[in-house]
Order: sequence, then structure tokens, then C-alpha cells
Amino acid sequence: MKKHPRHNAALPAAALPTAALFLLLCLFPPPAAAQTRTEEWVDTGRFGAEEPDDPSASPDASKGLGADWLYLGLRAGPSLRFYTPSDDTPYTGNDTRSVSLDVALWAKLQLFSFLSIQAETVFTWDNASLWAYTGTVSDYERYTKDYRALSFQFPLVIKLDFYPGAFKLSPFAGAYYLFPLGNIEASLSLNNDKESFNYTLSPSIGVLGGLSGAMKFGPGMIIIDLRYAADLGEFKVEDANIFKRSMISLTLGYEFGFFTKQKRGRP
Repeated sequence: MKKHPRHNAALPAAALPTAALFLLLCLFPPPAAAQTRTEEWVDTGRFGAEEPDDPSASPDASKGLGADWLYLGLRAGPSLRFYTPSDDTPYTGNDTRSVSLDVALWAKLQLFSFLSIQAETVFTWDNASLWAYTGTVSDYERYTKDYRALSFQFPLVIKLDFYPGAFKLSPFAGAYYLFPLGNIEASLSLNNDKESFNYTLSPSIGVLGGLSGAMKFGPGMIIIDLRYAADLGEFKVEDANIFKRSMISLTLGYEFGFFTKQKRGRP
């Protein structure tokens, strides 16, 4: 018996929804399944978006400049001293000058790649030679009084760090506390005669500024430091001011870094 024509049209009609769904899937494929948190952990080592780099990590870590948190160093070099006699003394003439030797230890904390703070201990000594005249205009003699003193300076400076090429340049400024080691020794010379004295030297404070340079060498860095410093007050012995001091020093040293900074984010 022949089938009714409507029975033959039932099969193509039933296939239309399936064909339409297939066509839609081909034209608009569904998005890929999102990574699970477990898969993401395996891929990136963490959940969520990648974290930014540590802002305190130095961009010049490959050069070994500013790549650590803490630096310790030692330097030494000549210091040209200028002594201006106080108005409280009879000394006259131009400022007296002498050359001393500064030896410094320091610890530096690298807060950011561009900013660090440094505390120092500087051992130094002063040798001022002041002169004056005694007598009348027609009959006068010149006499000299020499002052020698050992002291510690404790500077605290702030540095701005820049990285041109393979070097690091750091302009800095700060202040220091001068702590005398014992008394100041004085000797008076007049007519080939000498007389010695000892005075109690009072602590004082001062300001400083300068420029330091660093270059990677071996496990640490070579340091060159040029600075100018000046006492805010005068050297005071007992109840009298004797001179005001300023200095220019050029020292050479070496520093080691500790506690290397780690940059966060994808390795």
C-alpha cells in the first residue's frame, strides 16, 4: 500500500531543527571553557591577574647597581680644611688651611631604585694653625697657635640615584653631628718658645652636600665620594669660640650589597 504524501514530508520536516542548530553552531561557536582555578594555578603559579613588579626593585639589577636592600662600605681620602678665626680671638689674616685624612664607614638603605638613605661614621682629625701679632706698631712680634683635635662625625644623608650607562650617580645632602674624642690640644709659639695647653672641646653640628659615583667591580661596587661640609657653629673651647671650619673631601671606597631585591610577577 502506498504511503500518503504527508508521511513522506514528515522526515525532512523533523530534520530542519537539527540542521538549523548545526548551522548556528558552525556560524557562532560557543566560547572556550574558562580555565578553572586549578588549571590557572598550574599555568601561572597564582590565581587571578599577574601582579605588577615590586616598585622598589631596581631596573638596573643586571648591572648590580641598586639591586640590594642594604649596603655596607668603607672609604678613605684627603680632606682640605678651611679655618676661619673667630671674632672672639686676636687671630688675624687669611683663613688657615690644612689637609687631613678622613676614614668613613657607612650603612645605606636602598628604599627605592631612585632613593636611598645613608648613615655614616667618619673618623677625622683637625690641625688648625692660627697666627696674630703682639706688641706695638713699631715693635711687634708674630705668634702662632696650633690646634689639634680628633673627632667622629656622624652624617645622615639622603641620596637621589641615577643610572647613566654602567654607572650610578647620586647627588646627596644631609647633616652631621660632630663628637670630639678627648680634648683639643693647643701649642703657642712665640720667640722660639712653645707652650702647650689642653681645652675641652664641645660637640657641634653641620651640613653637607655632594656627589658620589658607583661602578660594579667584583662582588661589590667601587665608590667615589666628593663632598663639601661646613660647621653651623664655631669650634668652642670652654667659654670661647676659636674658629669656624669648612672642608672639601674626596674619598675612594668599596661597598657590598646584602638582601637582594626580588621582582614579583611572572618569572
